[in-house]
Amino acid sequence: MTPDPLPATGAVSGVLTPALRAELAALYGQVPATACASSGECCALTDAEYAGTFATMFPVYRVEYLNLVDHVRQSFPALEGERLLQFTEERPRRCPFLSAANRCTAYAARPLICRTYGVLDRAAIDAAAQNLRGDRPAAWVDGFVRRESGMTCPRVRVLEPAKVARHVANLVDFVYERELTRLSQDLELADPERHALFARVSGDQAWPVRWTWGGFNAVRHAPLEWLRDQFDAYWEQAWLIDLG
Repeated sequence: MTPDPLPATGAVSGVLTPALRAELAALYGQVPATACASSGECCALTDAEYAGTFATMFPVYRVEYLNLVDHVRQSFPALEGERLLQFTEERPRRCPFLSAANRCTAYAARPLICRTYGVLDRAAIDAAAQNLRGDRPAAWVDGFVRRESGMTCPRVRVLEPAKVARHVANLVDFVYERELTRLSQDLELADPERHALFARVSGDQAWPVRWTWGGFNAVRHAPLEWLRDQFDAYWEQAWLIDLG
């Protein structure tokens, strides 16, 4: 396995500082806690979904990715941790953190997209949209309805209903996105050689703001020989990425 990069602003050898980790935890804490049936349906694709544009691992912010790396380093046996860090599929059929028993092995460090999934049902979305129209730009409200309508699940139960109103406002006003972008912006992802290689292939000098677990792993943990020989082809197929 390749070593962690040198320390950079907001990170120490790839491990988030306590202050940054606390900020991330506080932001995550604004999402209402939920309980689900652990069916695994949201973490694996059917044939029809795979043929379309669905994904099991949506892009995560750079700070969320490094938080997941910390979780893997600290919580998994060495061989399993290495398997997860060497995982480079951008759009897998099944999330690599989903166990055989359909349990999330990264639950404590799961990213925002997983935390918000199923929090709002259709009735809650429609009620929120009705209350917000005239208060927020129509495009914001329409975008909220469109995004959240694709993330409903009848098997999810909200455990903290008192947090729902603030959660809705955060979604409509892009609070989560702004804060995760802010927390990510000064984080270095990998060493200068890997950064230079990424910049040459992508044509962008900045690391992605968001990418999938597999995509970030490709530039951070894949062997340098693989990056030099294969990253051009990998990048040509990449599409679940946000360069900011």
